[in-house]
Amino acid sequence: MEQKIHITLGFKLTTGKVNLNEIVYRLKEIRDSLMLQVLEKILTWYDTVIVERLSRTAIYPSKARKGLGRHQRKADTEHRYCRGRKVRKIGYQDRLRTIKTVFGCLAVRVRQVECCTCGKRYSPLLQALDIAAYARRETNLEYEVTEAVIDTNYRRLIDGRSIDISLGGIHNIVVGSDIGQVLEEPVELNDLSGIMADGTGVKQQKGKKGELRAVIGITRAGRVKPLGCFTNTEWSAVEAAIKKRLKQEEKHGSEEARTIPFVYDGEPGLDSFLAGVTETQRCTWHASRGLYHALWEDGLKKKQSRPQTDKVKQLVGIELPAGDFELLKEADKEDVKSKYTASKDEIEELINTFRGKGYHQGATYLENIAKRLFTHIEIWLKTGVIAPKTTSLLERVFREIRRRLKRIAWGWSDRAVTNLSKMIMIRQYSRNTWEQFWKEKLGIKGFFEIQVLAVSIH
Repeated sequence: MEQKIHITLGFKLTTGKVNLNEIVYRLKEIRDSLMLQVLEKILTWYDTVIVERLSRTAIYPSKARKGLGRHQRKADTEHRYCRGRKVRKIGYQDRLRTIKTVFGCLAVRVRQVECCTCGKRYSPLLQALDIAAYARRETNLEYEVTEAVIDTNYRRLIDGRSIDISLGGIHNIVVGSDIGQVLEEPVELNDLSGIMADGTGVKQQKGKKGELRAVIGITRAGRVKPLGCFTNTEWSAVEAAIKKRLKQEEKHGSEEARTIPFVYDGEPGLDSFLAGVTETQRCTWHASRGLYHALWEDGLKKKQSRPQTDKVKQLVGIELPAGDFELLKEADKEDVKSKYTASKDEIEELINTFRGKGYHQGATYLENIAKRLFTHIEIWLKTGVIAPKTTSLLERVFREIRRRLKRIAWGWSDRAVTNLSKMIMIRQYSRNTWEQFWKEKLGIKGFFEIQVLAVSIH
């Protein structure tokens, strides 16, 4: 059903003196109040249409009443729905119904009817708009608050955006968010070129230090795919949750399952993370950095250890040829293979050299990481897939999360930190998923359209 809303605006200007900035400034001032009035008119008209159709069933057929008038039977302890749809008008509710919206607080008169079958009194408009009995805000407000709270703290959100909501109301939206269900959907392992995990400290309630742990996938296009955020959770529980999400196509006959690396920086508890699903790869950037600390424990100063750390940097920095693996010349593949073999041998020689000089910490460190430094090369030689070899993308993710957590607040519960971290990751790195989630939550299905038909001056 198509209708038109006629809006009359009055303005006056001082000829030759007004500028564009002032005109825009004044239009911004009336924007929210104008939208509230438009919303009120639409709801009032819709309320009238619904009640007319339910009260005059002889005129309006059942098709015209589809989706309207559903209500629970009067005094039914089992909360069953009444089969009757015909109603009689009994006026309006005693009080204005107030609902907080993104435009401000809407106060509207809502019609009340009485069912001709069971005698139940109710407001068919609220049922038609899917507004709960005691709802005091619409979900667009939750979306607006969630978008804003990702970028700023609670008080700045209220002062800067003039959102009509309390500090406690904002916090309840963050803590009660169901955004986590997005990070429970299955992920095809074959769509990823690698997986990374790491942890970072966060300040929590009563000055306690917590641990935020995040796991991300890297798509074949090199983009971040959020897999999960966890606060003060054991790595074994994190691993079980991630394994639940990962799905891999079954291989038949002689087909070999594609493997991807799990890249980490040496975080305790991650040596066998996702074993059986991935191949472990130590971050090549952290390799030389970790060696410096190990040699420092052996008594070497930075100037003394630099030649060794630089050498490790060079050994693990094998560049893979770009382009289709199948189209590469065999000479290029052999070149990579020979560099890979030579680097592994030189790492072994370096370990023996350290042992001979009494650098036991350095030797032990290199020995522990040697088998995990070249996983990305081995995968490339086997499948031709260029996999990640550093945790730089995950470091960037954590930088974004830390920056926002510090700006917003601290001293939060596990659930608040987890939910906010998920919001940041999904909105920042999976924008399509973020928008789809809110479209489904808001029920955007194309049942309402509005456009400006004409603007003229009389």
